[in-house]
Amino acid sequence: MWQLETQFYEVIERVPRVKSFRFPKKGLNLRYRAGQYFYVTIKVDSKPMVHHFSFSSSPTESNYIEFTKRITDSAYSSALDEIKPGDWAMIEGPEGRFTLPNKIKKIAFICGGIGITPVKSMLDYVKHKQLSFDCILLYSNTNADSIIFKHELEQLAGYPGIRINHFLSGSPSPNAPCFHHGFINKAAIETLITDHTERMFFLSGPPSMVEAIGLQVAQLGINSKAIRMDIFTGYK
Repeated sequence: MWQLETQFYEVIERVPRVKSFRFPKKGLNLRYRAGQYFYVTIKVDSKPMVHHFSFSSSPTESNYIEFTKRITDSAYSSALDEIKPGDWAMIEGPEGRFTLPNKIKKIAFICGGIGITPVKSMLDYVKHKQLSFDCILLYSNTNADSIIFKHELEQLAGYPGIRINHFLSGSPSPNAPCFHHGFINKAAIETLITDHTERMFFLSGPPSMVEAIGLQVAQLGINSKAIRMDIFTGYK
């Protein structure tokens, strides 16, 4: 575990109302595993307030650690929206077991919206370390313009062993002809992940989505020990 006072290093708008926040890492012993989370304390109305966030950066990134958040109307989120490079923060971590397995090499990631953050961390790690994982990602968003890390995912999809399928739940768009339209469901999982019984499943996103997908994955005969969930309750 580590804990230190630091400053925000960079703020990046990914899509409207979603921002990535970075802290300097170079020269610091900030170790963590891809898929884990850490705690970030900022000042809200001059008082410290803390929330936990998944790393959206890979442990192989040497210059910074990063988390990514959807901006809402909560006090913490509103204060975070005003953060500038150089502003104070306290960070502490890491924690969490939503991480790559040691033995199983076939992985199915299913996530929605901001739930992509720990998955991106893991996929970046697989690519940078040139690991022999076979990864399939089903990623759901409302439309093509709301896809977080769209460019980064396009680059990851070019790496052997990483396949990415986008699902858009909103109205069909002529700008996204290669995407699947509709919600991720049991039929889609069976069609796109034909060897699903051989894979470990990682589900992340809003509670209703993760719970629904979890039930459908179980109906496909996947043992509960082969299903890991990261429920993003913190849209606050």
